[in-house]
Amino acid sequence: LSHNMVWETLVNLVCRPPRYTYNPDEILGPKRFRIDGRLFERVDLEVLNKRRQRLKCSHYMPVVEGGRQQTRFPCVIYCHGNCGSRVDASDCLDLLLPQSISVFAFDFSGSGLSDGETISLGYYEQDDLMAVIEYLRSSGLVSRIGLWGGSM
Repeated sequence: LSHNMVWETLVNLVCRPPRYTYNPDEILGPKRFRIDGRLFERVDLEVLNKRRQRLKCSHYMPVVEGGRQQTRFPCVIYCHGNCGSRVDASDCLDLLLPQSISVFAFDFSGSGLSDGETISLGYYEQDDLMAVIEYLRSSGLVSRIGLWGGSM
C-alpha cells in the first residue's frame, strides 16, 4: 500500500466512520409508550442547520393527561458520540422521562439519517447543536435546556 492510500484510509475511518442507518418506526419504538404507568410520546421532526442540512430528530415528552396543554418541561438534548445516532438516547429515557424531563435526540450531520457525508469531530457539530437549541427555545415546549453528550 502507498502512503497516500494508508493516509486516505485513516482519514476515512475518522471523518467517514461506518454510518448507522435504521428504520425509526422499528428501532425507536412506538410513538406513545408508558414508563412506570405514565404516558409519554415521541415526536419525530427535522431541524435545518446553517448549512441547510436536515437533521433528523426525536423529542420525547410526557403526555399531559386530559389533553395537550402547553406545559413546558425541562429538556435534555442527547448528543451522540462518534459512529452513533439518536437511537443511543434510549439509554437515558428511563432515567429522565419519569422525572418530567423531556429528551431531545438527533442525528448530527453526517450521522444516522441526517444529511451530510462526513463528520467533523465537533467543528460543524457545534452548529448542529445550536440549530437544535434555537429550535427548542422558539418552540415554547421547554423551560430549561441541559446537555448529555458522548465523545466524537
